[in-house]
Amino acid sequence: MTESSSNKFLRIKERAEQTRARYAESSSKYSNFLVYGDFGTGKTQLASTCPTPVFIDSFDPGGTKTLALQEGIDQGDIIVENKWEADSWKDPFAFNEWEKEMEQRKKEGLFDHIGTYVLDSATKWADSMMWEILRRGTRGKTRKGGNPELQDYLVQQMTAVDWLGVLMGYPCHTLVTGHIGLIKDEVSGKIETGLLLAGKLSEKVPLVFDEKYVSLVKNSSGGVKHTLLTKNDGYYKAETRMGGSRFEQNEEPNIKALLRKASRDNDNKEGLF
Repeated sequence: MTESSSNKFLRIKERAEQTRARYAESSSKYSNFLVYGDFGTGKTQLASTCPTPVFIDSFDPGGTKTLALQEGIDQGDIIVENKWEADSWKDPFAFNEWEKEMEQRKKEGLFDHIGTYVLDSATKWADSMMWEILRRGTRGKTRKGGNPELQDYLVQQMTAVDWLGVLMGYPCHTLVTGHIGLIKDEVSGKIETGLLLAGKLSEKVPLVFDEKYVSLVKNSSGGVKHTLLTKNDGYYKAETRMGGSRFEQNEEPNIKALLRKASRDNDNKEGLF
């Protein structure tokens, strides 16, 4: 017996409604940002412009000592965990302990009370990850302090992408910083800038993020000016999904202002202190 046109339509409508519901469920009011740039371009101080409270896991030695963060730290709006900065390739501990601590924080519901989680920086975090991969070794035999092999980089790629996905699933905004490096396009041979990470990780990590900005310093008639490049200019790789035509190519380095401009949630949560 041939199915009637009305029954087919109802089936198609039901499937479309289920798909639409899944999309709505997967959408989050929180945003994720990857900001990379050279030393001294203001990447870390962006944390002072994020919805609060801000929780920073600092892997970059001394990175959170920047003056722009101190007022927020003193007031309790910015919380910094900097014990990871002491990690060493000779005796790595940071990534292993960070993984355990992240699981504990999630169980305790920490991120329900955090406005923005900041990982500073992806470059040093990935270094600590590789040192831990070597420490764990293969088949129970450690290779601590040794040189990475091809399979180690594959493990690093999968681990990094998996963890970034976990971070973006937390009920808060996510900001990850990174250092800038030069990358050679394998097809054209053209030298471009990109995230400073080993091998294919420099290409895989940015793909995870919705917002990819480059932190720049420009000289103007009024002096040195910090800006965020939000759209690709052919040399620096940048992209905005939430900004669209609302964003200029160069924007003020202020995360809350960008969230407001994109009509996204930018509210602070109740302070912890």
